Amino acid sequence: MTDWTAYMDFGVVHPLVYFECRAGGGPIMETLPTIVNDEMFGAIEIAPIKDPAVRKQARDLLASAQMQVVYLPILPIIVEDLKIASVDGDERAAVRSRMKTLLDEALEFDSPLAMITGPRDPGVDGRADATERLVEDLQELCDYAAAKSSKRLLNITFEHFDRDIEKKRLIGPTSEAVALVEAVNRPNFGLTVDLSHLPLLGESSADALRLAASHAIHMHIGNCVIDHADAPIYGDFHPRFGHPLGRNDLPQVIDYLEQLDAIDYWGRTRDRLGSTPILSMELRAFPDESPEAILANGKRTFIRAWHSRKH
Repeated sequence: MTDWTAYMDFGVVHPLVYFECRAGGGPIMETLPTIVNDEMFGAIEIAPIKDPAVRKQARDLLASAQMQVVYLPILPIIVEDLKIASVDGDERAAVRSRMKTLLDEALEFDSPLAMITGPRDPGVDGRADATERLVEDLQELCDYAAAKSSKRLLNITFEHFDRDIEKKRLIGPTSEAVALVEAVNRPNFGLTVDLSHLPLLGESSADALRLAASHAIHMHIGNCVIDHADAPIYGDFHPRFGHPLGRNDLPQVIDYLEQLDAIDYWGRTRDRLGSTPILSMELRAFPDESPEAILANGKRTFIRAWHSRKH
């Protein structure tokens, strides 16, 4: 039942299941034990924690459980609408400074990965200049992370989103995300490929993972809504697997895992990072849902998919 542990640490995005923790506060220490005490999870992804005392408590708890931690500077970019790669020089410098502080926090957790993303899409005319600024910012952040790393190298992983559905970020198609990684050209920079984003991008798992194979260092499984434009959760809102409006369920997770096998994601990533690869589920518990039930939904779907895949 647990044979995936030879390949990966299975993880969960804590501030989606416990959405009130998304901005770096809320019942962090009250909710972490549910995940920490579940031996199925070898990794956890956490929002940057604002209170230094709580951050230390969380760090000590996760270290005691020997869990890998993915730190999420991406969340302040999205939640607080930080203008990374801004055309305004002062604003741009302030965001770079904030990101460096969050990378310092990731290092406190001995994180192998810190996740980041790009700015909102400025439109066709502004994309080239915005991408050039983003490349420069990412190079500076990667160099900073490398210089500050001691126990092991902190890698920055970039998550690309839809450009015209809901998140509307600068870097959308997987081909452009790959081009971004190649332009940044840093050994500690790679991609997160999220199953929940692929329908929004009009891409299959096979095509996206084939394109990203050389640069993918982190994976997410999740669900999205693309077929119901009038729904309040239209876009990248990560409903549970099997949601009546959602696009991804067991067959899509099976296919995704099979494509990861096909590109030898597990071996490639282990060799590159020098640590166990991480695949996390990213599912949101909505106000009328039990977070524990959503955790169980994701776990069951993953277990069924893992044992149903062709390998």
